[in-house]
Amino acid sequence: MDERKQGGTKVSGRARVVVIGGGYAGVAAALRIAGKAARRRVPVSVALVNPSPLFVERIRLHELAAGKAPRRIELARLLGARGIELVLGRARTIDAAARAVEVELGGGGDAGAETRRLGYDALVYAPGSGAAQEIVPGGGEHALSVADAASARALHERLRAAPPGGRVVVVGGGLTAIETAAEIAEAFPALRVALATRGRVGEGLSVGGRAYVGRALRELGVALREGVRAVAVDASGLAVAAEAGGAGAAERLAADIVVLAAGFRPAALAESSGLATVAGGRLAVDRWLRAPAHPEIWGAGDAAAVLDGDGAPLRMGCATAMPQAAYAADSVVAALAGDAPPPPFRFAFFIQCISLGRRRGLIQRVDPRDRPLDRVITGRLGAWVKELVCRSTIVAIRLEGLRAGGHGSPGQAPRPRGAPSLGSAAAGERLPSGAAT
Repeated sequence: MDERKQGGTKVSGRARVVVIGGGYAGVAAALRIAGKAARRRVPVSVALVNPSPLFVERIRLHELAAGKAPRRIELARLLGARGIELVLGRARTIDAAARAVEVELGGGGDAGAETRRLGYDALVYAPGSGAAQEIVPGGGEHALSVADAASARALHERLRAAPPGGRVVVVGGGLTAIETAAEIAEAFPALRVALATRGRVGEGLSVGGRAYVGRALRELGVALREGVRAVAVDASGLAVAAEAGGAGAAERLAADIVVLAAGFRPAALAESSGLATVAGGRLAVDRWLRAPAHPEIWGAGDAAAVLDGDGAPLRMGCATAMPQAAYAADSVVAALAGDAPPPPFRFAFFIQCISLGRRRGLIQRVDPRDRPLDRVITGRLGAWVKELVCRSTIVAIRLEGLRAGGHGSPGQAPRPRGAPSLGSAAAGERLPSGAAT
């Protein structure tokens, strides 16, 4: 099925916007584009491409792995109020020269699967990221993850089947690894859980925040193995070596279950389509979140390399993805309306949120560049704030469906006085980063 357009615009006169990805960034961008275009009477049609009909709360996948039933959120219901077309399939390639996306309908990878070609005037690239199991030899065959709903469910089944005293090793020291280890230890107290990491657990936290995380993990029975590098995974466990001190013999950590939570891999679509990429395959974008050689393509979320004030890509997570999506959506509508480009994207961090099971949490105050400050909230109050922030992501997305662009874009840094509004919120309000490391 070929829907390529002549001259970039459909005969109907409606500009065609295609959004790739049904995660936090993609859904927020699609809703905001459709809503703002309607308010400004800019004629557009919006299509969102995603393999699954469901929206996945990725920041809660460690909860799913521990056995908590997820909410069922249908993308069609989220998008339907704005008249956005949901295309169920996997974007296979982007033909930037022709301004078209080839979609494998169903997304199952079948050789004879039907394909559909979607032409576009503007494209928002937000396919997200997946498990990075290949970072440890044997990880793809023998380790599990919480990178997606299917993986989290598979991990839960393995945890349920593990005998009392079974050993679980979680690899990683960032937010995802900490949350996963804590959730498993609390939900399965009969299992022996360890957390192995190259550096210190919670490296990006303040001294007080790191001390609280360590204490909470130990109270949950999690053994900490810091300063070790994962060398290989096999059916009997994990091989590690000391990160410092030169070449030494690898040590074996016996494990019935190994969970790799040391990072995520951006979607490979941009690189395989011949678009410029950086940072391990993330789409290269400029300060306006546009692909430099293809200004009709905007990037947002885990799969785009949006730079911070020091020139490094902002870390992955919905904390950064949703403000990027809001900015990209506003920019798309401005471009289609013939407006001048907005000021460059700016972002300010405010807090880091970590759940430590259902009864403990840590809220770490950070400066605008995500560097920890001394102020922390811990314990049950920390858990309550963390849960509130997690719920706010869905509230923000639903608000986009009700009144797109009528509220702020959390995390976007304050504008200079007199700069045109992009609907940004107060500086630095930060959504949760539970799915980021």
